[in-house]
Amino acid sequence: MNQPEPSLALTNALLIDGTGGPVIDGATVVVSSGRITAAETGAPVPPHTTVVDLGGKAVLPGLIDAHVHLGGLGFRSTPPFGGRAATDDYAAAREGALRYGVTTQRSLGDFLHDSIAVRDGIENGTLAGARIVTSGPSFQVEGGHPNATVWGSEPAAVREGARMPKTTEEAERMVDELAAAGVDLVKIIISNNAIFGPARPELKMPWHLTEAIADAAHARGLRVAAHTETVEDARAAVERGVDDIEHLVLRAEEPQDEAAAEALFALMADRGTYLVPTMVAHQFEAAADGDARTLRYGNHLVRRAYEAGVRLGVGSDAHSPGLHGWKLRDELVMTVHDQGIPAPAALSMATKTNAELLSIADRLGTVEPGKIADLLIVSGNPARDITAIGRVHQVIRSGRVVFDGEGA
Repeated sequence: MNQPEPSLALTNALLIDGTGGPVIDGATVVVSSGRITAAETGAPVPPHTTVVDLGGKAVLPGLIDAHVHLGGLGFRSTPPFGGRAATDDYAAAREGALRYGVTTQRSLGDFLHDSIAVRDGIENGTLAGARIVTSGPSFQVEGGHPNATVWGSEPAAVREGARMPKTTEEAERMVDELAAAGVDLVKIIISNNAIFGPARPELKMPWHLTEAIADAAHARGLRVAAHTETVEDARAAVERGVDDIEHLVLRAEEPQDEAAAEALFALMADRGTYLVPTMVAHQFEAAADGDARTLRYGNHLVRRAYEAGVRLGVGSDAHSPGLHGWKLRDELVMTVHDQGIPAPAALSMATKTNAELLSIADRLGTVEPGKIADLLIVSGNPARDITAIGRVHQVIRSGRVVFDGEGA
């Protein structure tokens, strides 16, 4: 079980609180019983508090990765996708993320009961790692992505990780079952199967089923995330009520219809629909020479969405051992250096906005009194130089240091 942590005061800190407000130099962040009790310049330090002088290091909210998968075993593995038994309770995903300051991850397609059990184990302290918000399995089309692509129709993966309704009644019943099991949201795959070859529109989720799933989820208080691969599909999904678009496009090098993109972003901004671009989805190794500034996406759709007022989240699509954590770092660097979005805005997207998207903003996402003390301490000022986000000094979860070391 989690034990109460002793009071802690982080002094002489460069505070980037995630709210989008100005950076505060010389701040003090006070933590007691796992919660933030003060975060300001000159905050009083209670007696019997452990004081740590950060010497100007930056303190931020723990990062949130809005798009991961926990059970991937690698494209060449057999099976390629698994649950708790095959992954040691998703150890690589839940523990690896912490090394890079990712203290919460949203799983968008994993085994139902396994992902819920590990989520709950992390919360009650029986397992270590980044917090988990999970959709459990994703809604897919039989013979489509990922059941027949990444998973190769492997029976256990299909059975545990996919829901494939043929009618609206089946879709509604399946949403009911997921809600009863305790998922945090619902995920729909709207794929042309164009990731691995020519488009096959016949394997795309029918729009009447998309709408039925979204309506059923909303009736149960659950948000809906939709994987899309084209601007046109993203617009159709938004029109049918999904709450956030994942990926948007997966072939960024292909020309996009600028007018269609502008119309989509205007619609998303009007409806408050989120976008999680996952620009590094197809990146499987850290950037050359470890410098994520070398990365390029292929178009500036993300910047255009930002300028249009779309709510932007940040996600990596990390899905296999060794990918969790650093991919979100690279996504942030890419957001700033390739897309031209200001670093303070990008940091707020990966903390405050992601917390809002995950429906956890009442307790996480900013460094403010009353919030859970999930904190990232880095050397340098990532609001000025976003690459400093990779110079991890310490990671704190619920007021306790869970990773200690420079340059993860």
